[in-house]
Amino acid sequence: MFTAKFIKNIIFDGERLRAIGRSGRPTRVFAEQGDLDGSCAVYSLLMMLIFHKKLDWEDLTDRGCAKDNDFVDRIQRLFLYSFKSLCRGGHIFDDLSSKLNVCFGEKLSEVFTTTPERFNSVSRRELHEKIRAQLDVRRPVLLGFKRNSEKGHALVAIAYKRESKSRLRLFCLDPGRMLPFMQIWNNVIDLDYLSPDNKTTTDINHYENDKVCVDTILIIHDNPLIQDTHFDKKI
Repeated sequence: MFTAKFIKNIIFDGERLRAIGRSGRPTRVFAEQGDLDGSCAVYSLLMMLIFHKKLDWEDLTDRGCAKDNDFVDRIQRLFLYSFKSLCRGGHIFDDLSSKLNVCFGEKLSEVFTTTPERFNSVSRRELHEKIRAQLDVRRPVLLGFKRNSEKGHALVAIAYKRESKSRLRLFCLDPGRMLPFMQIWNNVIDLDYLSPDNKTTTDINHYENDKVCVDTILIIHDNPLIQDTHFDKKI
């Protein structure tokens, strides 16, 4: 029997994956690269925001929606018009989170990485536990992984299944691939749950049939955290 724990706010109408957006109505959620303007990490972040009811799909495609909502206006300007195809050194998530928190005016998101020199560094096991903890409370997780070639990619985990003591299977929405008809996910990542090494590519990207290392995640809080940083509302 297939038993996986899915995030909340998934609607499947038989044709297309949808979610309840900020308007309170069902809206398209999956973004494939080419639909909008941005990198895989930007596409994944926008899907996360729709799942968290911060955006509607129309907010990303209709400039008119920005006239009535300052947050939507900032998202469009910072992520779709001035943040084109940015992907440098695997640390884009910090930039995404910083810009998102400025857009929202609160600490809406956090980033964790296994890169030792980063201020938000955690062990690989801690990173895996954070992924599972978010999915346990039915929230999506933005994943970043590196291949042996050092090239990175970003996608969104929307469900998990414990395959064994050593493997945690993540069902994901991958903006680099089309989402087949009648399907809720389009990629599967197996985490090497027992690996103590922060850099070894022992996770498995099933749809590329390749070994990778999930080394960075971004999470979005339903209730923004209080922080001392002053945000300029007029960006």
